[in-house]
Amino acid sequence: MQTLSLAMKASPDEGEALPSPFFQFEAYGIRHRRGQVSLVAAASGGGKSAYATHVAVHSRPKIPTLYCSADSDKVTLGTRVAASILNQRVDEVEGLLRAGDPATWRVVDEGTDHIWFYWDANPSVEDIQNEAVAYAYEMGEWPHLIVVDNLINIDSQGEAGHVQKDSVMHWLQQLANLTNAHVLVLHHVTGQYEDGLIPIPKSGLLDKVAKRPRLVLTLYRVSEIALGVRVVKNSSGRMDPAGNYGPDLAINFEKAWMKG
Repeated sequence: MQTLSLAMKASPDEGEALPSPFFQFEAYGIRHRRGQVSLVAAASGGGKSAYATHVAVHSRPKIPTLYCSADSDKVTLGTRVAASILNQRVDEVEGLLRAGDPATWRVVDEGTDHIWFYWDANPSVEDIQNEAVAYAYEMGEWPHLIVVDNLINIDSQGEAGHVQKDSVMHWLQQLANLTNAHVLVLHHVTGQYEDGLIPIPKSGLLDKVAKRPRLVLTLYRVSEIALGVRVVKNSSGRMDPAGNYGPDLAINFEKAWMKG
């Protein structure tokens, strides 16, 4: 038999909150904790990838990260990340990168040297686990953050719907337990919230996949310069399933830039 205190002392990093680039989050109890799964949901083009890349790129100290980009191609994701680092428009940064500007490429290298990107457009859960193992062999430790961008791109072997998505979420929960990483999963919302202009409740998640994650955030456009982050589930703090609780982040979509 193992007592609770001994079990907790044997896993001192489990549940540790990762650094965040958003200072507002602390007041709202929003913490991405190691060994846990969170879900961030929004409409298509509603800021999911921008949010995840901002957390991965701009948190300090840097978070050792495995970023599984099944939804975005290398150029799209890369130019947006570079734009957020340089605080320049995405189209301007893409021109500099395509022209081979050495200073721009150096900024990209230095700003993402802690992130391992994986680009399979239709990975299985086994593929993601194998990539995490490869990361551990190369780096000598598990990643502290694993981003899955996004849930609908995980190979369903011909199946779809709640049962399949819940099965994937259960497996990602096991991956978080194995690696003690925080697994940040991006997901879509149901049709009535696809315009991304009103707060999205927990019931608005596509295929009702809120059972497994400890933290569920939904994103919507408050205005052209503000992104609403709503805490619809939080096992460690305040929440509102109706989508009426959470901070607003300043955002510039042209520069893929956020500030909290």
